[in-house]
This record gives sequence, structure tokens and C-alpha cells, in this order.
Amino acid sequence: MYGGVPGALPPGFRYVYNDTYTGWPVAPVQAQHPVRGSFLDPRGIDDTGTSGYHFGVDVSVDDRKPEPGSPKGFSHAVYAVESGNVDRPNADAARSCISRRLEVGHFDYWHVSPIVAQGQRVRAGQQIGWSCLGVWHVHVSEWQRYRGARVWVNPLHRRGKLLPYIDSAGPVVSALTFHTPPTTSWSPTTSLARPDTSKPLEATALHGLVELRARIADPQSFLGFLAQNPAWPAEFSPYRVTVTIRSEASGAAIMRRTSFQADQLPQTPYIVHYAPGTMEDENMRECVGPPAHAHCMGIYWFRPFSQFTHEYWNTKTAPNGDYRLTVRAYDLSGNIGSRAVTVVVKN
Repeated sequence: MYGGVPGALPPGFRYVYNDTYTGWPVAPVQAQHPVRGSFLDPRGIDDTGTSGYHFGVDVSVDDRKPEPGSPKGFSHAVYAVESGNVDRPNADAARSCISRRLEVGHFDYWHVSPIVAQGQRVRAGQQIGWSCLGVWHVHVSEWQRYRGARVWVNPLHRRGKLLPYIDSAGPVVSALTFHTPPTTSWSPTTSLARPDTSKPLEATALHGLVELRARIADPQSFLGFLAQNPAWPAEFSPYRVTVTIRSEASGAAIMRRTSFQADQLPQTPYIVHYAPGTMEDENMRECVGPPAHAHCMGIYWFRPFSQFTHEYWNTKTAPNGDYRLTVRAYDLSGNIGSRAVTVVVKN
């Protein structure tokens, strides 16, 4: 956390690497590949509210077309994106392929079966393993040191290794809704889509403690082979979410807030930021089937007022009247999407 914003790192934070290589972990290594799971997506068995954020990105591979020469049960060659010594904490043959991982330099590769030995020195661009057939992706996580601690960071950050990366499609803020506080604590055990005990409020009659929920998605402009089936693409969660409330009478801003910023894995529980109605993307194994699914994309509802705890706007701190509320969402490429609504405080 930096500057009071969950997940933020200081402007100009210095990322440290063992070399200047850039590329992708699957061939062709100098071309962009589709990513189907983004950093800080909600993740967990059965979408449980006790799980957490996705702490890396899922680089998609087309398991319909395993590479020539791939061993039985494997699909695509996996290449190191940074030089370093190999660590194989969960790589032994007794584990299922999907449970295997290895680390080289500042990167971990999950669902990868290694072909390199513990402690072996490898160079960037060298093959280090094979992806697991039927998993359809390689999960890539990056760590850096911040304030002396090792933290997971967003592998697609602008000064990162995964290049080229182009995204010309801006985030979309498709809906804003207002709610009372829930009468009982919301603790989902099966799905984030499960409703809580809050009640909807009309934007023209806000009073007392008010929660704002925003439906936001960040579509990707590069889809690769995922474009071959309309069910396969997935949208990212946004990089940053902000909210501003401005008095229509005076023009003065009574609230300016950044909810979170996806530089590093926040310590904040993820149900602080994700609201009821959120649905995780189906993974490609579920989507491809059998049976094949016609729609696999998730739904993301965010709480723009909340930072470290579940927070509300106390309208009793503002005079009755009209206010302009604007939610903005940013992506890693600098694209911005926004939605604004005039609300009326009637305490």
C-alpha cells in the first residue's frame, strides 16, 4: 500500500530484474498472447468468499493444438522470461501436472511441469518446462521487494517483462447502483453472486449511509485464438477505480477517492472491493466442456467507496441537494472509462 491506496506502489517504483530480456513464456516468445485471467480477479474454489485475489495472469495456450514433440499429457513449451536459478517447490512427478510449479528469477510458473533441475542456472528465453494439456494456460506470477518484503506484483505493468503488450480497449463502467448497509454481515460461502441483506436506494433520494456499487469490466483488444469462439474471451478487472462527488450548486468536490490500484497484491480482504453479484470467469476447461458453454465471462461489481474496510457515504455530512457522482476506471495502458450520475441527497 502506498499513499493510503490498497495495492498501490509509489510512482516510479523501481522494478529489479536479472537482465533486460522481454518476451512471453510461450511461443512465439516475441509476440503478444491472449490473457484470460487478470491480476486481482476474484479467485477461489467455488468462488468462495474466503478465497482471494488472483495473484498473477493466465497466459492462454490453445490445447486443441499441442506443439509438435510435446510429451503425452503436455501441450506447449514454456520459456523463462528472466534469467536465474531454478527453484522447484512443487514440481515432483508425484503431483498432478496442474499442481506443479517452478520459480526462475522474479517469476513463478504454475501448471508447468519442469524440465530443468533444482538450482540449475537458466537464461531468459530458455525452455524450462511444458504446460499441462487440458489446463489451457500458464499462470505467471511476478514478485518484487517493497519496504523489505517480497510482494506479488502485476506482471503486465508498463516496465515489465511481458512485452509486447498492447491494449487499446478502455474499461467500461456499465452501471452504478446505490444500497443501504446490509442488516447482517455478508459472508458468502458458495458464490459472490449471492445477495446480501442491503436494500436498493433511488439515486434521487439518498439518505443516511449509502453504498455505491459499480459494474466495471476491462475488455482486451488482443484476443488471439480466443476470438475463434464468442464464449472464450474474458474481461479484466480494472487497474484502478476512483470516485468523485461534486456539488452541483457550488462545484466543490466533497469526495475524491481511489478505491484500489492493482500494482501489488493488497492485504485488504477482497470482498471489501468486490460486491454481491460478482461472478468469476469460468476457466477454459469448464468453458470448452463437455458440455461446451455458450457464455463464460465473469461479472465484476466493485465498491468505489471502500478502501481498507467496507465503507459508505454518510449523506448527513452534506447539505440536501444535487450532486454529480463520477466513477472512473483505468487500465494498464492508460485507457479510461467512466460513468456519471446526478444524485439527490434528501436526508
